[in-house]
Amino acid sequence: MRRTFFARVDLPFHGEKAFDDFMLGVSKYTHEHDSISGTQLAIKKLLSKAQDCYFHGHYLDGLQYYAQVLYADRKEISAWVGQIRILIDTGHYDGAIYWADKGCQLLDDARLISSAKAFALAYAGDVDDAKAIINVPVEKEEDAMLWLMRGEVLLKVRINLVQKLFTPYKGIGKLGAFFCFIKALSVDQQDPFINQRIGLAYLLAGDHRRAIEHLQTSLHSVRDNPLTLYGLAECHRRKREYEQSLKYVKKAIAGNPKLDSAFELLQWLHKPGRNFRQLLSC
Repeated sequence: MRRTFFARVDLPFHGEKAFDDFMLGVSKYTHEHDSISGTQLAIKKLLSKAQDCYFHGHYLDGLQYYAQVLYADRKEISAWVGQIRILIDTGHYDGAIYWADKGCQLLDDARLISSAKAFALAYAGDVDDAKAIINVPVEKEEDAMLWLMRGEVLLKVRINLVQKLFTPYKGIGKLGAFFCFIKALSVDQQDPFINQRIGLAYLLAGDHRRAIEHLQTSLHSVRDNPLTLYGLAECHRRKREYEQSLKYVKKAIAGNPKLDSAFELLQWLHKPGRNFRQLLSC
């Protein structure tokens, strides 16, 4: 049971004007009488709501809040990055790449957006192109999100035996990702969001042992987060600890009924002969 995204969200096709309008909040907010205030305080509140929705896996709400931010200020890079990451979490990889290109065209200094594009390319299967984007010097004190996305991309990079023997660390593969994640957590090792994303990245890379450490750290700070609970449920499934997995996945669904990955896991756990199928798949 392998998947690379967590939920489905119905969106207009990314080549259509309706997609741009939705992502920029144009179609929904242009004609409203209570137009969005462009003050920094209002934008900060909207960003907080958007990021909280993303953190908990409420993806459609998150997209709409980010859209409100971009409607008020097209230069808010964190809203561009948030929308791109949500598109990736919902399997809209081509849409994420398209939207990253759109952001890079509109903004001059868009390193975070180009890194988000690399993240999307990696999950779309274009790992070489993704690696080329992030293969640039980075300052040690760079933004935690930039380090996070570099690590997420590097987890998708496969290393051959020669590279393992002669280039034990050249910023590639799992070891490179590990060091990027250390940098992402350097400000706050208990950061619930960064730990959640690192855990989910390891989970999608098939490393449930590293995943569970970061997911547990995140859950310790923010209890009952549905997306974190789903990640832990999947970790326990891979460890064949099915009762633990069932406990976590039920809590995940209770907190977010629209989390498709959790429903699929619950269905799998209730199917007869699951132990036998699990042995065959390992």
